[in-house]
Amino acid sequence: MTDTELQQLSHEIVHEISGKRNMPIQAVFYPSRSLNHRIKMERGKIHIHIAEAMRSAPHAIIRALLIILVLKLYRRKVDRRLYRIYREYLESNAHQLPQPQKRPPNARYTPVGTYFNLNDIFDRMNRTYFNGQLPRPILGWSLRKAYRRLGFFNKEKNLLVISRIFDSPKTPPYVLEYLMYHEMLHIAIPVVHRQGRRTVHGKTFRQREREFPHYERVQAWLNKNLPKL
Repeated sequence: MTDTELQQLSHEIVHEISGKRNMPIQAVFYPSRSLNHRIKMERGKIHIHIAEAMRSAPHAIIRALLIILVLKLYRRKVDRRLYRIYREYLESNAHQLPQPQKRPPNARYTPVGTYFNLNDIFDRMNRTYFNGQLPRPILGWSLRKAYRRLGFFNKEKNLLVISRIFDSPKTPPYVLEYLMYHEMLHIAIPVVHRQGRRTVHGKTFRQREREFPHYERVQAWLNKNLPKL
């Protein structure tokens, strides 16, 4: 697709969505090492930048991508089918499209806390509940005290983090073991993609989570003590 064709298609889509026929638009393919696409409204003009790697994509894919961008610009709901069309194209053409660069995790993440060592906890949970089969990711305490996001596993960075509020003499070991077990389940149980939806805590995950021996005890302790940490 040429830049002129992209410009024309963008005008058509903006008119369909906004009802504005003569909206000033600048739509171009731009050099990019990734598949980042941008849209913004500036001084009454819409600027659209599509990654150069998409130039050879089928007309229907470019159209779906533009509709997604314009709908988001106007804060309209995006049909999940559009995301699915775009994602399936990326997956089927992954061999010829640029892939996101993996950034190394922040070097300040460390598994050694003042009271607990996350490496020791991971290894113990791995032996007890996963037959020692899970490869150990990079482990670290959160860089700041986090009370809502108690832990997370980032697959792209192979990084597992536990909130540093639990590196405390007030924390019973079984609570930290549960938090580690929960994040390790994210390694053991892959995310499910079905009909354009992404399920992280599916039925299998929830069943495995409740198999932790102190599950109810941990929930009660968190409800009572989390605000005090």
